[in-house]
Amino acid sequence: MRPQNAGLGAGQRVLLILLLSGIGCAFFASCVAMREPLVIPPDIPGATFIGDKKCRVCHLRQVQNMPLAVHARLTVPGTKAEGESGCEACHGPGSLHAKAAAGEKHTTIINPGKSPAACYRCHPDKEAEFSLPHHHPLGDGGVSCTRCHDPHGRDIAKGSALAMARMNDTCRECHREQTLPHAFEHEAMREGCTTCHAVHGSINPKMLTENDNNLCLKCHAQRQTAGGVWIGTSNHTGRFAISSSCWTAGCHTAPHGSNINSHLRY
Repeated sequence: MRPQNAGLGAGQRVLLILLLSGIGCAFFASCVAMREPLVIPPDIPGATFIGDKKCRVCHLRQVQNMPLAVHARLTVPGTKAEGESGCEACHGPGSLHAKAAAGEKHTTIINPGKSPAACYRCHPDKEAEFSLPHHHPLGDGGVSCTRCHDPHGRDIAKGSALAMARMNDTCRECHREQTLPHAFEHEAMREGCTTCHAVHGSINPKMLTENDNNLCLKCHAQRQTAGGVWIGTSNHTGRFAISSSCWTAGCHTAPHGSNINSHLRY
């Protein structure tokens, strides 16, 4: 009998196999994704939308990288530049900016690198997280969204490539001591800082996802017997009573790694 897919070309057969196996779903979806309308576009009084082509004159690198970015799918419906207003979806209408003199350019456009307000239009959940008691000093004269995220790039999180060595690159720019190599490694660092830290904000000090032993016990499985609670080959029954967390009371005081002690002590 003739195979059902015999009439397909080689490329079509490859795509069919990928889709049926689930491997090519993400690739296929990214290729056919439609542009997504922005619900509330930024407003610049007196300015109108002119499209992305004029942005290329001064911002060639950003415009060239945009087709690979998630934000490239954004557009502003109902405007003259509908379908080609990806830049203006985040930066606001650009007519005044295009005509302004060099010294006035910055006052005629919205720069998300200086204010998170433009990002909050689509990411209100992050605005809520930054309102929690412990958070990065965003908008307080400290970091900005673009310090950690590249809105024009293929990877929205800087350093989020597949190479494991780059997992913590974004955090390393400011937290060099914590991300340096150590003689005694804490394996959790391989998974990235977000394994233990809620990077936008948390109710816990140091932006920890958990503020007690539960944070560590997610990876360090405990075994309870008649003789007590064991972690690995060590009985921790009495130790839990004297410390609210594994990294206090002189126990595992170097959670990012140690150069002197295999039990992660300073």
